[in-house]
Amino acid sequence: MGETHDYSGPGQGELLRAMVRTAHDAIFAVGRDFTVLFWNPAAETLFGYRAEEIVGRSVDLLVPPDRQADQREMLLLMESGARLERFRSRRRHRDGHWLQVTLTMSPLFDGDDLIGYTVIARSVSHRERLESSFQALLEAAPDAFVGVGDDGRVVLANSQADTLFGLTRHGLIGREIDKLLVPPLPREIAPAIEEAHDPGSHARRADGTTVPVEVSVSILPTDDGRIRCAVIRDITERVRATERFRALQAEADRARTEAERAQTEAQLQRAQRLEGLGQLAGGVAHDFNNLIAVISNYATFIAEAAADHGLAEIAGDAGQITKAAQRGADLTHQLLAFARREVVRPRPLSLNEIVTDIEQILRRSIGEHITLDVHLAPDLPSVTADPGQLDQVLVNLAVNARDAMPRGGTITIETSELVVDRDYAAARPALRTGHYVRLRFSDTGTGMPAEVIERAFEPFYTTKPAGKGTGLGLATVFGIITAAGGDLSIYSEPGAGTTFIVLLPTTDAEPVEVVEPVEADPTDFRRGTVLAVEDEAALRDVLRRILAGAGHEALIAADGPAALALATDYPGHIDVLLTDVVMPHMLGKDLAERFLARRPDAGVLFMSGYARPALASQGTLDPDVTLVEKPFSKTQLLAAVRHCLDRS
Repeated sequence: MGETHDYSGPGQGELLRAMVRTAHDAIFAVGRDFTVLFWNPAAETLFGYRAEEIVGRSVDLLVPPDRQADQREMLLLMESGARLERFRSRRRHRDGHWLQVTLTMSPLFDGDDLIGYTVIARSVSHRERLESSFQALLEAAPDAFVGVGDDGRVVLANSQADTLFGLTRHGLIGREIDKLLVPPLPREIAPAIEEAHDPGSHARRADGTTVPVEVSVSILPTDDGRIRCAVIRDITERVRATERFRALQAEADRARTEAERAQTEAQLQRAQRLEGLGQLAGGVAHDFNNLIAVISNYATFIAEAAADHGLAEIAGDAGQITKAAQRGADLTHQLLAFARREVVRPRPLSLNEIVTDIEQILRRSIGEHITLDVHLAPDLPSVTADPGQLDQVLVNLAVNARDAMPRGGTITIETSELVVDRDYAAARPALRTGHYVRLRFSDTGTGMPAEVIERAFEPFYTTKPAGKGTGLGLATVFGIITAAGGDLSIYSEPGAGTTFIVLLPTTDAEPVEVVEPVEADPTDFRRGTVLAVEDEAALRDVLRRILAGAGHEALIAADGPAALALATDYPGHIDVLLTDVVMPHMLGKDLAERFLARRPDAGVLFMSGYARPALASQGTLDPDVTLVEKPFSKTQLLAAVRHCLDRS
């Protein structure tokens, strides 16, 4: 039998009081009238009040004013037997500062009578405050957050995660993350990265639907091991916006492609229209030049005969005919320039020098009411062009600008170097990539509407009143620039002025100075036998009279076959073949080849008002070709024949 020991220590009531006094938690009792009934030493330590200072006073000393009404509601709950477990609140310290505390409140009974309630209070620890702040941050975050333990189950979640997955917090905690996200979260993340990002995931909701999400994963070390923390962002609106953007972009791409196609077709149609007009203009100029040559030379014959007989009035009339014929010749030259069928004598030159040399002429042409500003970029590379034609370009543009500024304004000429890449050339199918010299010719005039720009380079198209313009100025500029391998474009709006952009391809060759030949004595030249071939009957008579009048032996033929037959039958020496370029039955170049096979020591002189068949592929004269342009004067023809005789 074991021994029996009787407990002889203090009574239970005294033991209970000892436990309350020595407890680490603050313990105090509050009556139904909210006065403090009891206060243990730990309460003194926590709140700063000694027992004799607070017992018998209202507990509202400790409670924030905005929470005092809650005390009454809590008493009602406890009257029904409720116990309020560990909730966090604020309480005032004796020195006035606020404490973060965790409270447990339970009803205080005396027998069956509720006499108040008991409060157990504990200061919130630093760790608890951090955990609270962490949870508050999670709840304040705009994105869903879940923490996943090593077993792959959710151990942390915020309210946004509840909303995203359509689950309550209770239903979310403990659920396998691999059943919530597709694809699953990576189980291992490289230490050097410590974060994984996947914009192509989907979240599975409780109702079976999926939501596109963007998931960022990082590792959070804890006392209980590592937690995979996933921030999950609902990107439904972003996906929709992306889809809308892609749809709009696709539509914009289709519209841009359609616009580019329409623009290319319009440019092609415009180029074809201009090419057709050029062919028409070239053909008209050819026939017109023959007529002008006849008219002007017969006027010369009349003037010379009238002068020999002292008929001054008749000589004057003939002079007026000659002047009118010259104006017609100027028009045909403009037509040929537009049609790119004019004889071109290009050479390497400096565009800056061309502008500088003609600057004073331009100032006189535009008048004192218009300001001319010239800005030339230094060290420009050379271009290959006919200097006379570039002068014509600048004069035509200046006159056009002057007419657009009747009340005055400013013309600005600028030169610079430009590299044309594929993007720049894409809008202009005829423009090749490469290095160019750019000439900007701008005015502050009335500008042009789109419908005028569309037709600005067409010959005879003009917006000027009748008698104020021929409509050939810009057509001539267009022909000259494109024949030189360049590009011409217009930028203009009504009331905003006009800018012409001229691009000319560069060359590595240095500018060449041209030495003008010394005028020879018109009476001091060698006479010879000239075989002249011309299909226009009236012009054949002009050739015969000019050549014979100068002392040459003139053999006349109407076409190539007749000329070859005459060259075969003629017993004497033939010094020069003078042939038209464009003739029926046989072109002038073909005739020259066959003629030289029979008469290899003779010279060849071409004449034409439509030079293209006598030109090389670059639009320039072949090196061995000598040509006199129609309509020619008596002096010009004889000088060309003399030059040909001197070479033979």
